[in-house]
Amino acid sequence: MRGMDPAAAAAALGLGALRGPAEALKRDEHSPVWRLDTDSGTWVVKATVPHGDYWHADVAQTGRLEAAAWRAGVDMAEPLVPAGAASGLWVAVGGGAYARAARFLDGRHAPAPVPPRLAAWAGATFAALERLAVAPDPSGAGDYASRFHPESDWDEWLGQARDLGVLDTAQAGALKDAAMRIAALGEAAEKPAEVVVHGDFSHLNIMVTPEGPKLIDFDSGGPNVPWWELVAIAVEMGAPALGVMEPDRASVEACVAGYAAAGGTPGPADESAFTGILTGRLASTAWQLWMACGHRGGSAAQRAQFGRDVRASVTALTTMLEAVPTWAAWLKG
Repeated sequence: MRGMDPAAAAAALGLGALRGPAEALKRDEHSPVWRLDTDSGTWVVKATVPHGDYWHADVAQTGRLEAAAWRAGVDMAEPLVPAGAASGLWVAVGGGAYARAARFLDGRHAPAPVPPRLAAWAGATFAALERLAVAPDPSGAGDYASRFHPESDWDEWLGQARDLGVLDTAQAGALKDAAMRIAALGEAAEKPAEVVVHGDFSHLNIMVTPEGPKLIDFDSGGPNVPWWELVAIAVEMGAPALGVMEPDRASVEACVAGYAAAGGTPGPADESAFTGILTGRLASTAWQLWMACGHRGGSAAQRAQFGRDVRASVTALTTMLEAVPTWAAWLKG
């Protein structure tokens, strides 16, 4: 596909001529990522083929957040803001594909668990993003949307997963139980106003550079309650394998403290604070399930990888639900 060619993507984005071969940073048949050295500098370029029309509204709101954050001076990679027609920061590059770019940062990913000092930076950085108050697009309803699916949908999907060998009976039962428990928690929680958030503020999306830490990869962004998002970030700062390993309490508390010190607005320090992290993980697990069952196409190898991912997510969700009472106590200090 022409749009998945790095030279074509660079040309469509106006980056100038390539000065050398593209370096593949992520080999993915649907969403490749390259490092490109061009006449205008060194860029990280992503390409993708949207799965549906909803994608345009989703990336438009995420693009508004990323561009506003850059203008506000948030510590982050510089995004390429297209001058012409675009869906958010994504430009059509041919063959139904779209591409976007951000300046390449010379550095390394933050370690995990994230040290308390860096976790405090993460909390303060999220407070800066929250202050931008980018309003969600009510029409955005993509595959990653954190919404609760009817029990009948889960029964259908899990039946398919068992028939295809993606999940065994015990795993399917555990996932349905987690989905119903998380839905009950979400429906009972009082939901304050949402803003557009980064959506994947993890140690892998913090680059430690000679100029200090920088936030990268806004492409999983979407609406969330700010306090719920902050709590999700705090737990992720402390856990190299969220839901599988116990988070480091010092990192969690440092992130929350950094957020409050930077002017963030903490919410209730109880189990309801984890509604966002649980619904977000459930939404990504549903996506993994659909991909593993072939609902979104993909090769046999890709479906097999998503099968492994969804089985790991079943374990993670179960562990997270059991840990929430302990994590809630940490929020109280």
